[in-house]
Amino acid sequence: MARLDEVWGLEVGCTWRLWGGLAGVLSRLRAEVRAGAVPGGGEPAPVWAMGPTALAALARWRAGQRVPLWGSGTGVPDTPPLLELPLHTLGAARPHVPVLARLGLRTWGHLRRLPRAGVARRWGEPLLLALDQALGLSPETHAWRCLPPGFDLTRELPHALDSAPALLPHAEVLLAALQDWLRPRRRGVLALRWQWAHDARRDGPLLGGFELRTAQPTQSLDHLLRLTREHLTRQPLAAPVVALRLSTVAHAPWVPDSADWLQVRPADGSQCLSWAELTERLGARLGATALTRWQPHSDHRAEHMQRVVSPEFVADNALQKSGIDHLFSVNHCPAGASDPTGSLWPTWVLPVPQPLAVRDHRPCFQGALQLLVGPQRLELTQWPGASSAPCVSDGEEARVRDYFVARSPGAGLLWVYRVPPGAHWFLHGVFA
Repeated sequence: MARLDEVWGLEVGCTWRLWGGLAGVLSRLRAEVRAGAVPGGGEPAPVWAMGPTALAALARWRAGQRVPLWGSGTGVPDTPPLLELPLHTLGAARPHVPVLARLGLRTWGHLRRLPRAGVARRWGEPLLLALDQALGLSPETHAWRCLPPGFDLTRELPHALDSAPALLPHAEVLLAALQDWLRPRRRGVLALRWQWAHDARRDGPLLGGFELRTAQPTQSLDHLLRLTREHLTRQPLAAPVVALRLSTVAHAPWVPDSADWLQVRPADGSQCLSWAELTERLGARLGATALTRWQPHSDHRAEHMQRVVSPEFVADNALQKSGIDHLFSVNHCPAGASDPTGSLWPTWVLPVPQPLAVRDHRPCFQGALQLLVGPQRLELTQWPGASSAPCVSDGEEARVRDYFVARSPGAGLLWVYRVPPGAHWFLHGVFA
Protein backbone atom coordinates (compact mmCIF):
# COMPACT_ATOMS: atom_id res chain seq x y z
CA MET A 1 0.00 0.00 0.00
CA ALA A 2 1.28 3.47 -0.91
CA ARG A 3 -0.07 7.01 -0.75
CA LEU A 4 -0.84 8.47 -4.22
CA ASP A 5 -1.69 12.14 -3.75
CA GLU A 6 -5.28 12.15 -2.48
CA VAL A 7 -5.90 8.35 -2.56
CA TRP A 8 -4.36 5.13 -1.32
CA GLY A 9 -2.95 2.69 -3.86
CA LEU A 10 -3.02 -1.06 -3.32
CA GLU A 11 -0.95 -3.46 -5.44
CA VAL A 12 -2.84 -6.74 -5.94
CA GLY A 13 -1.56 -7.91 -9.31
CA CYS A 14 1.03 -10.30 -7.86
CA THR A 15 -1.47 -11.98 -5.49
CA TRP A 16 -4.65 -11.65 -7.55
CA ARG A 17 -5.25 -15.38 -7.75
CA LEU A 18 -4.54 -15.98 -4.05
CA TRP A 19 -7.28 -13.55 -3.00
CA GLY A 20 -9.85 -15.22 -5.25
CA GLY A 21 -9.91 -12.58 -7.98
CA LEU A 22 -11.62 -9.20 -7.80
CA ALA A 23 -14.52 -10.53 -5.74
CA GLY A 24 -12.17 -11.79 -3.01
CA VAL A 25 -10.20 -8.53 -2.92
CA LEU A 26 -13.36 -6.42 -2.61
CA SER A 27 -14.77 -8.69 0.09
CA ARG A 28 -11.60 -8.34 2.15
CA LEU A 29 -11.57 -4.56 1.65
CA ARG A 30 -15.17 -4.27 2.83
CA ALA A 31 -14.38 -6.28 5.96
CA GLU A 32 -11.27 -4.22 6.77
CA VAL A 33 -13.04 -0.90 6.24
CA ARG A 34 -16.00 -1.94 8.38
CA ALA A 35 -13.67 -3.13 11.16
CA GLY A 36 -11.80 0.19 11.24
CA ALA A 37 -14.79 2.48 10.86
CA VAL A 38 -16.00 4.49 13.84
CA PRO A 39 -19.74 3.93 14.50
CA GLY A 40 -21.65 7.11 13.72
CA GLY A 41 -18.48 8.85 12.60
CA GLY A 42 -19.98 10.29 9.43
CA GLU A 43 -17.12 9.29 7.15
CA PRO A 44 -17.75 9.57 3.39
CA ALA A 45 -18.68 6.38 1.58
CA PRO A 46 -15.50 4.73 0.19
CA VAL A 47 -15.10 4.32 -3.57
CA TRP A 48 -12.50 2.55 -5.67
CA ALA A 49 -11.07 2.51 -9.16
CA MET A 50 -8.58 0.22 -10.83
CA GLY A 51 -6.14 0.24 -13.70
CA PRO A 52 -3.13 -1.61 -15.08
CA THR A 53 -0.81 0.81 -13.24
CA ALA A 54 -1.08 2.95 -10.13
CA LEU A 55 -1.14 6.21 -12.10
CA ALA A 56 -3.77 4.80 -14.45
CA ALA A 57 -6.00 3.83 -11.50
CA LEU A 58 -5.51 7.29 -9.98
CA ALA A 59 -6.39 8.93 -13.34
CA ARG A 60 -9.60 6.91 -13.65
CA TRP A 61 -10.52 7.84 -10.10
CA ARG A 62 -10.01 11.54 -10.93
CA ALA A 63 -11.99 11.13 -14.13
CA GLY A 64 -15.03 9.97 -12.16
CA GLN A 65 -14.79 6.31 -13.21
CA ARG A 66 -15.36 5.13 -9.62
CA VAL A 67 -17.37 2.35 -8.06
CA PRO A 68 -18.85 2.43 -4.50
CA LEU A 69 -17.18 -0.12 -2.24
CA TRP A 70 -20.54 -1.09 -0.72
CA GLY A 71 -22.01 -1.97 -4.12
CA SER A 72 -23.21 -5.48 -4.69
CA GLY A 73 -21.49 -5.88 -8.03
CA THR A 74 -17.92 -7.07 -8.38
CA GLY A 75 -17.40 -6.45 -12.05
CA VAL A 76 -15.16 -3.75 -13.49
CA PRO A 77 -17.18 -0.84 -14.91
CA ASP A 78 -16.94 -0.06 -18.59
CA THR A 79 -14.05 2.37 -18.92
CA PRO A 80 -12.66 4.03 -22.04
CA PRO A 81 -9.07 3.31 -23.07
CA LEU A 82 -6.33 5.07 -21.18
CA LEU A 83 -5.38 7.21 -24.18
CA GLU A 84 -8.84 8.81 -24.02
CA LEU A 85 -8.42 10.07 -20.44
CA PRO A 86 -8.25 13.87 -20.06
CA LEU A 87 -4.85 15.40 -19.39
CA HIS A 88 -5.82 16.90 -16.01
CA THR A 89 -6.03 13.35 -14.59
CA LEU A 90 -2.24 12.98 -15.01
CA GLY A 91 -0.53 14.69 -12.09
CA ALA A 92 2.60 15.71 -13.99
CA ALA A 93 0.49 17.36 -16.73
CA ARG A 94 -1.68 19.50 -14.43
CA PRO A 95 0.64 22.56 -14.43
CA HIS A 96 0.66 22.56 -18.25
CA VAL A 97 -3.05 21.87 -18.91
CA PRO A 98 -3.95 25.49 -19.86
CA VAL A 99 -1.12 25.73 -22.42
CA LEU A 100 -1.80 22.25 -23.80
CA ALA A 101 -5.53 23.02 -24.12
CA ARG A 102 -4.83 26.15 -26.20
CA LEU A 103 -2.74 23.92 -28.48
CA GLY A 104 -5.70 21.55 -28.88
CA LEU A 105 -4.21 18.79 -26.66
CA ARG A 106 -6.86 17.41 -24.30
CA THR A 107 -6.21 13.67 -23.88
CA TRP A 108 -3.33 11.35 -23.20
CA GLY A 109 -3.44 10.19 -26.81
CA HIS A 110 -2.99 13.74 -28.11
CA LEU A 111 0.08 14.20 -25.96
CA ARG A 112 1.53 10.84 -26.89
CA ARG A 113 1.33 11.60 -30.66
CA LEU A 114 3.57 14.67 -30.29
CA PRO A 115 7.32 14.37 -31.01
CA ARG A 116 9.02 13.32 -27.78
CA ALA A 117 12.05 15.56 -28.28
CA GLY A 118 9.89 18.65 -28.64
CA VAL A 119 7.74 17.77 -25.60
CA ALA A 120 10.83 17.16 -23.48
CA ARG A 121 12.41 20.41 -24.60
CA ARG A 122 9.29 22.51 -23.92
CA TRP A 123 7.70 20.87 -20.85
CA GLY A 124 10.48 18.66 -19.46
CA GLU A 125 11.25 14.96 -19.17
CA PRO A 126 9.06 14.37 -16.05
CA LEU A 127 5.91 14.79 -18.14
CA LEU A 128 6.94 12.07 -20.60
CA LEU A 129 8.15 9.80 -17.79
CA ALA A 130 4.80 10.10 -15.97
CA LEU A 131 2.92 9.29 -19.16
CA ASP A 132 5.10 6.24 -19.81
CA GLN A 133 4.63 5.03 -16.22
CA ALA A 134 0.87 5.45 -16.43
CA LEU A 135 0.76 3.43 -19.67
CA GLY A 136 3.02 0.72 -18.25
CA LEU A 137 5.99 1.49 -20.53
CA SER A 138 8.29 2.45 -17.62
CA PRO A 139 8.47 1.03 -14.09
CA GLU A 140 6.81 2.91 -11.25
CA THR A 141 8.45 3.65 -7.90
CA HIS A 142 6.41 4.32 -4.77
CA ALA A 143 7.10 4.92 -1.10
CA TRP A 144 5.30 1.83 0.14
CA ARG A 145 3.80 1.99 3.57
CA CYS A 146 5.90 0.03 6.11
CA LEU A 147 5.21 -0.97 9.67
CA PRO A 148 7.05 1.08 12.33
CA PRO A 149 9.95 -0.62 14.17
CA GLY A 150 8.02 -0.41 17.45
CA PHE A 151 4.38 -0.41 18.43
CA ASP A 152 3.02 2.66 20.22
CA LEU A 153 -0.69 3.50 20.10
CA THR A 154 -2.89 5.73 22.25
CA ARG A 155 -6.67 5.41 22.47
CA GLU A 156 -8.71 8.38 23.63
CA LEU A 157 -11.59 7.20 25.78
CA PRO A 158 -15.12 8.47 24.98
CA HIS A 159 -15.51 9.56 28.60
CA ALA A 160 -13.54 9.37 31.83
CA LEU A 161 -13.48 5.93 33.48
CA ASP A 162 -12.87 5.50 37.19
CA SER A 163 -12.58 1.70 37.46
CA ALA A 164 -9.93 -0.68 36.14
CA PRO A 165 -12.39 -3.29 34.76
CA ALA A 166 -13.94 -0.59 32.59
CA LEU A 167 -10.60 -0.21 30.79
CA LEU A 168 -10.58 -3.80 29.54
CA PRO A 169 -12.72 -3.29 26.37
CA HIS A 170 -10.42 -0.47 25.27
CA ALA A 171 -7.35 -2.54 26.19
CA GLU A 172 -8.65 -5.35 23.97
CA VAL A 173 -8.85 -2.96 21.00
CA LEU A 174 -5.23 -1.91 21.52
CA LEU A 175 -4.08 -5.52 21.90
CA ALA A 176 -5.85 -6.46 18.65
CA ALA A 177 -3.94 -3.66 16.90
CA LEU A 178 -0.72 -4.98 18.46
CA GLN A 179 -1.46 -8.45 17.13
CA ASP A 180 -1.96 -7.00 13.64
CA TRP A 181 1.45 -5.33 13.99
CA LEU A 182 3.21 -8.49 15.21
CA ARG A 183 1.90 -10.97 12.64
CA PRO A 184 3.32 -9.42 9.43
CA ARG A 185 6.70 -8.97 11.13
CA ARG A 186 6.68 -12.52 12.54
CA ARG A 187 7.53 -11.16 15.97
CA GLY A 188 6.41 -12.11 19.44
CA VAL A 189 6.08 -9.68 22.31
CA LEU A 190 8.21 -10.11 25.43
CA ALA A 191 7.37 -6.96 27.38
CA LEU A 192 4.57 -4.38 27.12
CA ARG A 193 4.02 -1.05 28.81
CA TRP A 194 0.52 0.08 29.70
CA GLN A 195 0.06 3.76 30.47
CA TRP A 196 -3.01 5.83 31.12
CA ALA A 197 -3.62 9.56 31.51
CA HIS A 198 -5.68 10.80 34.43
CA ASP A 199 -8.12 13.65 34.33
CA ALA A 200 -6.01 16.79 34.76
CA ARG A 201 -8.82 18.48 36.67
CA ARG A 202 -8.39 16.08 39.58
CA ASP A 203 -5.68 16.22 42.22
CA GLY A 204 -3.08 13.50 41.86
CA PRO A 205 -0.59 12.16 39.32
CA LEU A 206 -1.20 12.80 35.64
CA LEU A 207 0.02 9.38 34.47
CA GLY A 208 -0.14 5.79 35.69
CA GLY A 209 0.59 2.35 34.36
CA PHE A 210 2.60 -0.84 34.65
CA GLU A 211 4.82 -3.15 32.61
CA LEU A 212 3.71 -6.62 31.54
CA ARG A 213 6.32 -9.28 30.75
CA THR A 214 6.04 -12.76 29.24
CA ALA A 215 8.36 -15.73 29.63
CA GLN A 216 8.55 -16.33 25.88
CA PRO A 217 7.59 -14.45 22.70
CA THR A 218 3.84 -14.60 22.09
CA GLN A 219 1.21 -13.27 19.71
CA SER A 220 -1.80 -14.65 21.58
CA LEU A 221 -4.44 -11.96 22.08
CA ASP A 222 -6.31 -14.01 24.70
CA HIS A 223 -3.15 -14.62 26.72
CA LEU A 224 -2.10 -10.96 26.74
CA LEU A 225 -5.63 -9.84 27.60
CA ARG A 226 -5.77 -12.33 30.46
CA LEU A 227 -2.47 -11.05 31.89
CA THR A 228 -3.65 -7.46 31.49
CA ARG A 229 -6.86 -8.26 33.37
CA GLU A 230 -4.90 -9.83 36.23
CA HIS A 231 -2.67 -6.76 36.52
CA LEU A 232 -5.52 -4.26 36.27
CA THR A 233 -7.39 -5.89 39.15
CA ARG A 234 -4.43 -5.04 41.38
CA GLN A 235 -3.89 -1.51 40.04
CA PRO A 236 -5.72 1.25 41.94
CA LEU A 237 -6.64 4.29 39.86
CA ALA A 238 -5.64 7.60 41.44
CA ALA A 239 -8.16 9.52 39.29
CA PRO A 240 -10.51 8.90 36.35
CA VAL A 241 -8.73 7.81 33.16
CA VAL A 242 -9.23 9.74 29.91
CA ALA A 243 -6.69 7.99 27.59
CA LEU A 244 -5.03 4.57 27.37
CA ARG A 245 -1.67 3.91 25.73
CA LEU A 246 0.04 0.64 24.76
CA SER A 247 3.68 0.36 23.65
CA THR A 248 6.18 -2.46 23.19
CA VAL A 249 9.27 -2.65 25.39
CA ALA A 250 10.81 -5.81 23.94
CA HIS A 251 9.92 -8.22 21.16
CA ALA A 252 11.72 -11.14 19.52
CA PRO A 253 11.38 -13.46 16.51
CA TRP A 254 8.33 -15.67 16.93
CA VAL A 255 8.09 -19.34 15.93
CA PRO A 256 4.68 -21.07 16.17
CA ASP A 257 4.45 -23.85 18.72
CA SER A 258 4.44 -27.36 17.29
CA ALA A 259 1.66 -29.75 18.26
CA ASP A 260 2.37 -31.91 21.30
CA TRP A 261 0.73 -35.33 20.98
CA LEU A 262 1.57 -36.12 24.62
CA GLN A 263 -0.36 -33.13 25.96
CA VAL A 264 -3.78 -34.05 27.33
CA ARG A 265 -6.62 -31.73 26.31
CA PRO A 266 -9.01 -30.75 29.14
CA ALA A 267 -12.38 -32.51 29.23
CA ASP A 268 -14.32 -29.27 28.74
CA GLY A 269 -12.65 -28.73 25.35
CA SER A 270 -10.70 -25.63 26.39
CA GLN A 271 -7.14 -24.98 25.28
CA CYS A 272 -4.28 -26.52 27.23
CA LEU A 273 -2.31 -24.12 29.40
CA SER A 274 1.44 -24.23 28.90
CA TRP A 275 3.88 -24.04 31.79
CA ALA A 276 5.08 -20.56 30.73
CA GLU A 277 1.49 -19.24 30.58
CA LEU A 278 0.72 -20.71 34.00
CA THR A 279 3.82 -19.05 35.46
CA GLU A 280 2.91 -15.69 33.94
CA ARG A 281 -0.68 -15.92 35.16
CA LEU A 282 0.37 -16.79 38.71
CA GLY A 283 2.95 -13.99 38.67
CA ALA A 284 0.36 -11.47 37.54
CA ARG A 285 -2.13 -12.68 40.17
CA LEU A 286 0.19 -13.20 43.17
CA GLY A 287 2.99 -10.76 42.38
CA ALA A 288 6.43 -11.20 40.84
CA THR A 289 8.10 -11.97 44.19
CA ALA A 290 5.77 -14.90 44.91
CA LEU A 291 7.35 -17.14 42.24
CA THR A 292 10.90 -18.43 41.97
CA ARG A 293 12.69 -20.88 39.73
CA TRP A 294 16.05 -22.61 39.48
CA GLN A 295 18.39 -20.97 36.99
CA PRO A 296 21.67 -22.63 35.82
CA HIS A 297 24.70 -20.52 36.71
CA SER A 298 28.23 -20.79 35.34
CA ASP A 299 30.45 -21.56 38.33
CA HIS A 300 33.24 -24.03 39.14
CA ARG A 301 31.70 -25.02 42.46
CA ALA A 302 28.98 -27.63 42.24
CA GLU A 303 27.01 -26.04 45.09
CA HIS A 304 26.82 -22.77 43.11
CA MET A 305 26.00 -24.12 39.63
CA GLN A 306 22.36 -23.08 39.99
CA ARG A 307 20.51 -20.49 41.98
CA VAL A 308 16.97 -19.46 42.82
CA VAL A 309 15.78 -16.38 40.90
CA SER A 310 12.48 -14.82 39.91
CA PRO A 311 11.06 -15.50 36.42
CA GLU A 312 11.38 -11.80 35.54
CA PHE A 313 15.11 -11.89 36.38
CA VAL A 314 15.59 -14.80 33.96
CA ALA A 315 13.92 -12.91 31.11
CA ASP A 316 15.78 -9.65 31.84
CA ASN A 317 19.14 -11.43 32.05
CA ALA A 318 18.50 -13.21 28.74
CA LEU A 319 17.58 -9.92 27.03
CA GLN A 320 20.83 -8.32 28.18
CA LYS A 321 23.05 -11.24 27.13
CA SER A 322 21.45 -12.41 23.90
CA GLY A 323 19.94 -9.19 22.53
CA ILE A 324 16.26 -8.62 21.86
CA ASP A 325 16.42 -9.24 18.11
CA HIS A 326 18.07 -12.67 18.47
CA LEU A 327 16.46 -14.07 21.61
CA PHE A 328 15.38 -17.69 21.24
CA SER A 329 16.08 -19.20 24.69
CA VAL A 330 16.60 -17.89 28.19
CA ASN A 331 18.46 -20.91 29.59
CA HIS A 332 22.23 -21.00 29.84
CA CYS A 333 24.16 -24.21 30.50
CA PRO A 334 26.62 -24.26 33.39
CA ALA A 335 30.28 -24.77 32.78
CA GLY A 336 30.17 -28.35 33.99
CA ALA A 337 27.47 -29.34 31.48
CA SER A 338 29.93 -29.13 28.62
CA ASP A 339 33.09 -30.10 30.52
CA PRO A 340 35.45 -31.76 28.00
CA THR A 341 36.91 -33.92 30.80
CA GLY A 342 33.61 -35.74 31.15
CA SER A 343 33.15 -34.87 34.83
CA LEU A 344 30.19 -36.45 36.60
CA TRP A 345 28.22 -34.00 38.73
CA PRO A 346 25.91 -35.26 41.50
CA THR A 347 22.17 -34.83 41.55
CA TRP A 348 22.08 -33.53 45.12
CA VAL A 349 24.79 -31.50 46.88
CA LEU A 350 25.04 -31.31 50.66
CA PRO A 351 24.90 -27.76 52.11
CA VAL A 352 27.99 -28.54 54.23
CA PRO A 353 30.45 -31.36 53.33
CA GLN A 354 30.22 -34.22 55.83
CA PRO A 355 33.48 -35.71 57.20
CA LEU A 356 33.92 -39.43 56.56
CA ALA A 357 35.55 -42.04 58.71
CA VAL A 358 38.63 -43.81 57.37
CA ARG A 359 39.42 -47.47 58.01
CA ASP A 360 42.42 -49.21 56.55
CA HIS A 361 43.12 -46.08 54.44
CA ARG A 362 39.65 -46.33 52.85
CA PRO A 363 36.77 -43.85 53.40
CA CYS A 364 33.58 -45.35 54.81
CA PHE A 365 29.92 -44.38 54.62
CA GLN A 366 27.50 -47.20 55.44
CA GLY A 367 30.37 -49.48 54.54
CA ALA A 368 33.73 -49.14 52.84
CA LEU A 369 33.58 -47.02 49.68
CA GLN A 370 34.69 -48.30 46.29
CA LEU A 371 36.26 -45.50 44.20
CA LEU A 372 34.96 -45.68 40.63
CA VAL A 373 35.87 -42.43 38.86
CA GLY A 374 38.55 -39.90 39.74
CA PRO A 375 40.41 -38.09 40.94
CA GLN A 376 39.27 -34.73 39.58
CA ARG A 377 41.32 -31.98 41.23
CA LEU A 378 39.68 -28.62 41.92
CA GLU A 379 41.57 -25.58 43.23
CA LEU A 380 39.56 -23.38 45.62
CA THR A 381 41.81 -20.44 46.43
CA GLN A 382 41.72 -18.75 43.00
CA TRP A 383 37.94 -18.78 42.55
CA PRO A 384 36.50 -15.25 42.71
CA GLY A 385 33.92 -14.85 45.45
CA ALA A 386 34.49 -18.37 46.82
CA SER A 387 33.35 -18.89 50.39
CA SER A 388 35.77 -20.14 52.99
CA ALA A 389 36.58 -23.82 52.68
CA PRO A 390 35.88 -26.24 55.55
CA CYS A 391 38.65 -26.63 58.09
CA VAL A 392 40.32 -30.03 58.27
CA SER A 393 42.54 -29.38 61.28
CA ASP A 394 43.61 -26.52 63.52
CA GLY A 395 43.09 -23.47 61.32
CA GLU A 396 44.08 -25.30 58.13
CA GLU A 397 41.84 -24.80 55.12
CA ALA A 398 41.18 -27.25 52.31
CA ARG A 399 42.79 -25.44 49.38
CA VAL A 400 42.79 -28.39 46.98
CA ARG A 401 40.16 -31.10 46.58
CA ASP A 402 40.39 -34.40 44.72
CA TYR A 403 36.85 -35.49 43.84
CA PHE A 404 35.81 -39.12 43.27
CA VAL A 405 32.65 -40.97 42.32
CA ALA A 406 32.34 -43.78 44.86
CA ARG A 407 29.93 -46.64 45.52
CA SER A 408 28.64 -47.28 49.02
CA PRO A 409 27.18 -50.72 49.91
CA GLY A 410 24.24 -49.07 51.68
CA ALA A 411 23.87 -45.60 50.07
CA GLY A 412 24.66 -46.17 46.38
CA LEU A 413 26.70 -43.71 44.31
CA LEU A 414 28.27 -40.83 46.21
CA TRP A 415 30.38 -37.79 45.35
CA VAL A 416 33.30 -37.56 47.77
CA TYR A 417 36.55 -35.64 47.87
CA ARG A 418 39.92 -35.98 49.53
CA VAL A 419 42.04 -33.14 50.85
CA PRO A 420 45.68 -33.83 49.97
CA PRO A 421 48.26 -34.49 51.24
CA GLY A 422 46.51 -35.94 54.30
CA ALA A 423 43.83 -38.59 54.49
CA HIS A 424 40.83 -36.36 55.19
CA TRP A 425 37.69 -37.44 53.28
CA PHE A 426 34.34 -35.64 52.92
CA LEU A 427 30.95 -36.52 51.47
CA HIS A 428 29.74 -33.69 49.22
CA GLY A 429 26.98 -35.09 46.99
CA VAL A 430 24.62 -37.97 46.24
CA PHE A 431 23.66 -39.40 42.85
CA ALA A 432 19.95 -40.15 42.47
